[in-house]
Amino acid sequence: MMNLSDHIKKRMKDNFLMKRNMPIQRDMKTLNTSSLMMNFGSFYIPKMGKSNPMGEDAHFTSKDHQTIGLADGISSWAKKGIDAGEYARQLMNNYLVVLDAKDREIVYPQLILEEAYLNTKVDGSSTACIITLTGESLNVVNIGDSGFMLFRNGIMIYKSSTQQHGFNYPYQLGKSNHCDDPGVAEEFMIGVRAGDWVVAGTNGLFDNMYASEMEVAMKVIGEAGCLEPQVLAQVLADLAFENSLDYTQGISPYSQAALKEGYPIPIKCGGKPDDITVIVAHIVPTQGHTLVLGNIENSYSFQPYLPKKSPTVNVMDPIATKRCKPIKKGMKTLNERSLMMNIGSSYIPKKGKSNPKGEDAHFISKHHQTIGLADGVSSWAKKGIDAGEYARQLMDNCLTILYKKDMEIVYPQLVLQEAYSNTEVNGSSTACIITLTDESLNVVNVGDSGFMLFRKGNMIYKSSTQQHRFNSPYQLGKNSHCDDPSVAEEFIIGVRGGDLVVAGTDGLFDNVFASEMEVIIKQIIGTDQPELLAQTLAEQALENSLKTEGVSPYSQAASMEGYRKSGGKPDDITVVVAHILPPNHLL
Repeated sequence: MMNLSDHIKKRMKDNFLMKRNMPIQRDMKTLNTSSLMMNFGSFYIPKMGKSNPMGEDAHFTSKDHQTIGLADGISSWAKKGIDAGEYARQLMNNYLVVLDAKDREIVYPQLILEEAYLNTKVDGSSTACIITLTGESLNVVNIGDSGFMLFRNGIMIYKSSTQQHGFNYPYQLGKSNHCDDPGVAEEFMIGVRAGDWVVAGTNGLFDNMYASEMEVAMKVIGEAGCLEPQVLAQVLADLAFENSLDYTQGISPYSQAALKEGYPIPIKCGGKPDDITVIVAHIVPTQGHTLVLGNIENSYSFQPYLPKKSPTVNVMDPIATKRCKPIKKGMKTLNERSLMMNIGSSYIPKKGKSNPKGEDAHFISKHHQTIGLADGVSSWAKKGIDAGEYARQLMDNCLTILYKKDMEIVYPQLVLQEAYSNTEVNGSSTACIITLTDESLNVVNVGDSGFMLFRKGNMIYKSSTQQHRFNSPYQLGKNSHCDDPSVAEEFIIGVRGGDLVVAGTDGLFDNVFASEMEVIIKQIIGTDQPELLAQTLAEQALENSLKTEGVSPYSQAASMEGYRKSGGKPDDITVVVAHILPPNHLL
C-alpha cells in the first residue's frame, strides 16, 4: 500500500498542474495599510449522486475585506423536498452584500452574520463559519461543525471546536423551530503570524481527514516547491474525497466520533461521503507583497471535480500520525525546552460563606508546565454538600496522576478523565487544565472556567464557555444531572515568547472585562511578576464584584438572556497567570 507521501506526490503529478476553480480578479489595486494579509485558494467537490449537482455547501472569499466564509446546508431537508443548499448559498450571498454595501473600517463578523441571517428568507438551514483577518488576529464567528485549523511550521496548533446538539446533528442557522439563531455562535479571536496557514472547511473535510494527514500534505507539497493556497486546497479536497469513499479501513475522524457515541465500527465504518469545501489562506506580511483588491468573489463551484480513485490512505501509517512534540517528564534542565511558563496565582474566597476555603481549587506544576482550575458549583450547598471539596479532590487527583505516573506525554484530557474517575465525594465542578507543549498550549475545558491569551498587552484569544443555560455551566460530577469529561472542549493554540496566559474561574471573568485586564497588564507587563499580576487582577475582580450598579460581563450576559441585573457578581475568585518565556529567562 502506498504511504501518504507517495500518494500525495502521485496526486500532484495527476492533478495539480491543472488549475481549477481559480477566482477571477478585477479592478485590481494595492493596499499597504495592514501588517498582515491573507492569500486565498479554494476548492469545492459536491457529493456525487445528489439530485442537485451544486450540492449543499457554499463559500466565499473577499480579498477587499480579508474575509472568508463557509456554510453547509443540512441535508435532512431533502426529505421534505427542500434544497438546503439554496439556504447556504443565499446566506453567504447576503453576507457578501452586507459586507460590501457598508463602508466598514472594522469588520465585525457576528454583526454581519446576524444581518445576513435576517435577510435569508428561503426554507432550509446551514452551518456557518466566518473568518476575518484584523491586524495580527483572526476574528471568528462559528456555528455548527464547519470550522478551521491553524498550522504553524507545518504543525496544527489550533482547531476550532464543534457545536452539536447530538451526534451528526450540528447547530444550524434557520427559521424553523428546531433551528438556531446567531445568538448561539461561538465568537473568538486568535493571534496569527506571517507564515501561518489557515485551512477552513465544511465537515466534508474534517470528517474525512486527520490533522496529521494535512500536515503530511503540506510537507510533501512544500518539498515539491508548489505550496500555494490553491494547490493545497485542491489536494486536501481531493484526499478528503477519496477517504470519504473508503468503507473498508474503518478509521476516520467520522468513524471515531461515531464509535465514541456508541455506534459500532461496522455500522459507521470508514469515511463519510459529503460535499467537500476547502478554503486555504496563507498569512503573509504586506511588506514586499502586493495585496490584490477586486470585486468580491463568489467562489461557488457548480461543476463537480471527480478525482480518479487511487489506493486508500492508511491513516495509521507512522508518517500520517505525526503530531506536535510532546512534553517529556524526565527533562533535566529548563534549557531543553524552547518556551517555559513562569507561573503565579491568587485566590480570594467569597466573603460570608460558612466554608472559609470557598469552592474554587487550583494547582500549578512547574515541572510538568501544567496548571489547572476547578470551580465547585454552589447550588450543592442547599443540600448541605460542600462542592468545594469536590473541586479540591478533583484538582488533587490531577496533580497526583501527573507525579505518580512516569508520563512520556502529558495529555490533559486523559489526566482529567482519570482524576474524574478517582473523585468520589459528592458535588460537582467546572475544570480547566492547560499544558505548555513546546510552542503550543494543550487545553481541556469543561464549563465556565477558562483563560485568555494576551500578546503585547492585547487580548487575542478567549476560551469559550460551556453552559446548559444561563448561569448553569457544564460540570463534572457523578450525579445524574452532571456531565462527564466526554463533553470537554479540547484544543491546541500556539503561543510565543512574551505571551501572557490569564486563567481563572468565573469569579474573574464575570467581573472583569478584557479591556480592563489589558490596562492592568500594560502597567505590570515589564516586571515579569506573574504573582503580582494575578493578585492585582483578583483584587480588581473583587472590587468589581461588590458593585451594585454599572455594567459587568455578568450583567451583560444576564441582559442577553432577558434578566435584569446590574453591577458585579460576588463569587470565589481564582486567577492563575503564566508568562511565556524562553527558558534562559527563568534561570
